[in-house]
Amino acid sequence: MTLLTLALFQARPAFHSADEALATLNSAMSRAAAAGADMLVTPELYLSGYGSAAAARGAAQDLGSQTLHAAAQIAAEHRIGMVLGYPERCGRALYNSAAVFGRDGRLISNYRKVALPNDFERDCFVPGIGPEAFEFEGVRCSVLICYDIEFPELARRAALLGTELLLVPTALRAKWRFVSDAIVPSRAYENAMFVGYCDFAAEASNSQFSGASSICAPDGQHLCRATGPEDLILATIDTTAVQQRKSDFDFLQDLKGIGCATSPIAKIA
Repeated sequence: MTLLTLALFQARPAFHSADEALATLNSAMSRAAAAGADMLVTPELYLSGYGSAAAARGAAQDLGSQTLHAAAQIAAEHRIGMVLGYPERCGRALYNSAAVFGRDGRLISNYRKVALPNDFERDCFVPGIGPEAFEFEGVRCSVLICYDIEFPELARRAALLGTELLLVPTALRAKWRFVSDAIVPSRAYENAMFVGYCDFAAEASNSQFSGASSICAPDGQHLCRATGPEDLILATIDTTAVQQRKSDFDFLQDLKGIGCATSPIAKIA
């Protein structure tokens, strides 16, 4: 049994400077630490705000930049892990990325979004290559970003790596609220994993986002959900629930006997 308390920071949507973003993040990390969190997740592209190519390019960070070093110091100061959504510069390429820092501020993983859903992202970013697994406090974790989780194949790839907790920074628009309501818990259920899905807040002045961040259990149930405005929500996950869910039936194991990849597709007359 491994217990881990996860916090989701449903931040206000804003195009802000790196210093402003870090100051707000530091406050959220302080509150999360006081509440007993082991790790905090931010929304997608938290560091720049979502939807502006100029803002993304202006806030883009190389791995090892002063701004990412400052974020790492925040994690170390509060002694909790962090998943930070940010625009990453690598040579001439720009990625929609999420950096994962440990309690000591060490960079554990850096994930680059694979599925780019709109003109803003396709014009601005290069796709990554898919999830990898890493250990945090004895829990096997992976990261996907926003649209990635709408592809069953990407969540399944994470599951096949042994992922127990899938961390998903997102910028979900209000009109696609179905994703947070139905698809996210389905991914948790079909892959026997916990999913932490962190969106931007829905505000009267900027209601384009769903503001429906949630943490889902391997049985597909929501452990906690945000209500719309800026919020910090927490839930403690127990990895024994992963094995309990698999003891009922294990999709990953049973899939081997189905042969979906080689089954012929019947033609419809």
